[in-house]
Amino acid sequence: MRPSLRLTFLGLVGISQAHSQVHFEDAPVAVTSVSLVDLLAASANHTLLLKAIQRARLVPFLNRLNGSTLFAPSDAAIQAERASETAAAAAGGVGSHDAVWTYALADNNDDASDSDDLGRGSPVPPHDNLQLALRDTLLYHILNYTLFPAPNASTNASAPSAFLALSDLPTLEETMYYPALSSFNKSFPVPPTLPGSPPDDPDPDQPRREEGLLRGEGQRLRVIKKGKAAELWVGGDWRGEGGIKAIDGTLAYAKNGALVVLDGILKRPVDLSKQIRTNPNLSTLASLLPTALLDYISTAAHLTLFAPTNDAWGSLSELEMRYLRSGFAEMDITEIFGDATSKDGAGKGKVGYLQKLVGINGTETSTVTSMLGAPLSVSSGPDGVAVNGTLVETGDVLAENGVIHIVPSLLLPSGSLSLTAEKYLIALNATRFVALLRSVNLSYLVQIPSGEPSILTDLTLGEPDVPTTPKRKAYTILAPTDSVIDAARHLPSFFRSQREDHDMHGEMLKGLPDPGSPALKELLQYHIVSGKWTTADLEDGMLVGTELRGDNLKGARQKLAVSVQLAETSSGDHGGMWGMGGKLPGRLPGVVGFGGASVVADPVGESIIYLISSVLEPPASVVNTAVSDLRLSTFVASIYAASLDQILSSAPAVTYLIPDNGAFTSLGLVMSYLLLPTSRTELRSVVEYHAIDELVYLDDFPVGGSRRYPTLAGAEIYLERPAFNSSVTAHGPTIGGLPANGETRDARVTEGDILTSTGVLHIVDQVELPPDLNIGIAKLLRGAKANTMVDLVRAVNMSWVLEGKAPPESFLDGTDALEFGALGLGGKKPKKGKRPKRKAPSDRAYTILCPTDKAFSRLNLTAYLSNPVSLLELVKLHIIPTNAFAPLSADGRPLVLADEIVYPTLLDVNEGGDSQYGSVAFRRWGDDGWLVGIKSARGTNGESDSARVVAYGRATPSFLGGDDGGSPRLAASGGVLTIDSVLLPYQPGWLRRYGWIVALVVIGTSVALCIGLLFWKMWKGKKIAYERLEGEED
Repeated sequence: MRPSLRLTFLGLVGISQAHSQVHFEDAPVAVTSVSLVDLLAASANHTLLLKAIQRARLVPFLNRLNGSTLFAPSDAAIQAERASETAAAAAGGVGSHDAVWTYALADNNDDASDSDDLGRGSPVPPHDNLQLALRDTLLYHILNYTLFPAPNASTNASAPSAFLALSDLPTLEETMYYPALSSFNKSFPVPPTLPGSPPDDPDPDQPRREEGLLRGEGQRLRVIKKGKAAELWVGGDWRGEGGIKAIDGTLAYAKNGALVVLDGILKRPVDLSKQIRTNPNLSTLASLLPTALLDYISTAAHLTLFAPTNDAWGSLSELEMRYLRSGFAEMDITEIFGDATSKDGAGKGKVGYLQKLVGINGTETSTVTSMLGAPLSVSSGPDGVAVNGTLVETGDVLAENGVIHIVPSLLLPSGSLSLTAEKYLIALNATRFVALLRSVNLSYLVQIPSGEPSILTDLTLGEPDVPTTPKRKAYTILAPTDSVIDAARHLPSFFRSQREDHDMHGEMLKGLPDPGSPALKELLQYHIVSGKWTTADLEDGMLVGTELRGDNLKGARQKLAVSVQLAETSSGDHGGMWGMGGKLPGRLPGVVGFGGASVVADPVGESIIYLISSVLEPPASVVNTAVSDLRLSTFVASIYAASLDQILSSAPAVTYLIPDNGAFTSLGLVMSYLLLPTSRTELRSVVEYHAIDELVYLDDFPVGGSRRYPTLAGAEIYLERPAFNSSVTAHGPTIGGLPANGETRDARVTEGDILTSTGVLHIVDQVELPPDLNIGIAKLLRGAKANTMVDLVRAVNMSWVLEGKAPPESFLDGTDALEFGALGLGGKKPKKGKRPKRKAPSDRAYTILCPTDKAFSRLNLTAYLSNPVSLLELVKLHIIPTNAFAPLSADGRPLVLADEIVYPTLLDVNEGGDSQYGSVAFRRWGDDGWLVGIKSARGTNGESDSARVVAYGRATPSFLGGDDGGSPRLAASGGVLTIDSVLLPYQPGWLRRYGWIVALVVIGTSVALCIGLLFWKMWKGKKIAYERLEGEED
């Protein structure tokens, strides 16, 4: 009967009083002329049931049935059910829509506080006058056919004998209860739509035909015959367990059907949503299904659901389950549901009861199409019914709008849950990272299905009329967790953004860049590494390329540094951070880091996801990077002094060879000169000479050879790495195998691969000067700010020393211009011809011992300026000639210094000077200090004949032709040693000059006196020996 007919029979039919006292157990089981209603009226055990049928307006309906079966609960059963409803309502466990019998049997439906006919006073909630819930419950007790063979006119049949005709296997019987959406349902009359699917939009012009929740079929009821006594049980499960027992001997026949008395009330199946939520074996499924999906399956019509048990979810990994429970997996859960649910069922929308799917005899095989189009093969075997090879654990769990078959595994078309990298990130509690990716349209980088490891589609733009072609790429994702990002939002961080003019600027921001901003996009691209990098692939110090690319690197990938700290072991076993199910010889669990952030958990996912301890910031500009390193402060000062900060910060794809502070210190006065405002052009050339105009990381340098690279200064620089070690060295161009800049050794890279926003920098231990840079003695003196010394050298006509030229003939033949008073300084002129003519040296370099201006301030220069000869001697004492072709000092000094080493000055007689005390000697002072003094001088406390070397500088060497006219030779050009005192020409005192003569005279006189005294004593002694005694004869 159609569900719509339930509302048509509203009349009441009287019951004959003659049959009101008939008891079935006293009457023979025979076909009579009375109806089922008459049998109920005649039964003392069915007063309440008849009352309920009358209130539900089902009397006409029952009378019109022909050949039906009525399962009639006794009054005792109804009283017990009503008591149960009252107790549940008092405990808050039953709503008004569930208190069917409480309301149906109340004395006054209009008074919610009246007592019922059982003498109990209970609150009765208001119901609709149609009694829909009661009608549905009663209809669920009625079959539209007779289960038991009716006796003929000549025989009677007892209840047990009639039950023998039933099967001893549970069978599903169709009742007269046709579930349908009611006007009280919020989705009426429009059927619900599966979340994530297009809405059901029927043609509004076509009349709507209600087919019910079971596709025009009545709700099923399970019936089974048990035991040798042929007991009838109704409403059990699919294995025949449970249910309600028919009271023995209570089968009666009426003209329009059979009546069986039950000792309980049959409960209408609840909807699929309630079935799932109340089934303990489906608690995991119930906890995962989102509210929208639960709402859908509570009213969706004729669904056949293969529901996984709690144990079935164990086939998923912990991370997959964490993702499903994250609250962000609604679509995936809907897909799991849709793959295991069918609206087509047994065909044409009929609900897929197992009996329909495998046949009455269980020999058929059918294919059920899921809501998402996946085929589900249902077959029967010796072990039971299986779907896609998985045995059904519990079948035919009836529901108001379908049926549930419980299976012990997930019915996934791919065999596993296909999680993308984004979904793994959600499972790893990195949802904010995912949200940030979406805000800058980078979520495609993490849409990597687990079934296709580390693969995504990267579209490459072609010609306008040529379709784009996908390229496959692998990625490694470095993801900060939600707690890390939350912390970063409240901490000041240094972020950079690239402008259209490629000028990189940094600014202090509070927390992360704004969502959707270009700065945030750069930040997130720096967390995506190109390629699939497992822990076995990572090595300490290696660089990996990220997805951060731009014009600042000429399209190259921004690199990210990897750090790996390992412990050694002999066993080779490892786990933890190096888990991944493998072994690495000699490795124990280590600490892996990317860009200074540590990896805090084992890598997961086919796409390799590393959780990191902090947000990675893209590298800063070269200037900001150098500022943060105290070892490079001199280089930073040089950049600003040369006004190159903006240029270097924006120059794209540049490799910097940055000397450390010690390297600049080794330049001494050369650096002092370069930092002068007037030397800005030369300083710019030095700085730009350390900027290679291409990206060169340490691994890019050639092994076992040398390669030249262009610099921003224009000149080329050479870098090489010997085959026998990994050190990288740099040097300038060479001439005849000799360094054009005069450096005695190559600069060595002491630390490399320090990343910047526009490239990379390597720290070197020596400043490489451009080959065209010429720093002479005059420039070194300017760097020393030795203005007084420069004036004095020029005053004595020795400017050729400052200019790095050979001495003039007048200096060599002793007729210096000064002797002729060319400068008008006055004073006594030396006699001509007193100085020996000197040979013109062709291999001389000159080093000036330059007292500071402060040192000269303590000297009476007026006296020297008035005495040209003394002034000339003073200047010459401070100029040291050396062999230009002698080996250069490796420490950048113009002289090779050693303890007690002696150098003659121009004042020394051996260099054509006039003084025997014209040589100077050096002595070590402290760890790296030096003292210089006049050799053999005996001054007062050394105040005027010794000084401390406070600075030095070496002039740029030059190339001179060989003596044989062969290849050029590298010749030193001298330099400057700054000293803190003026060395005064030493003139020994009269005692030291004539003391030896006095000593000889004194010694000679003493010797003569001694000899004379000796002879006198000898003579006198002889005279006394021959004197006659008194009275002695001759």
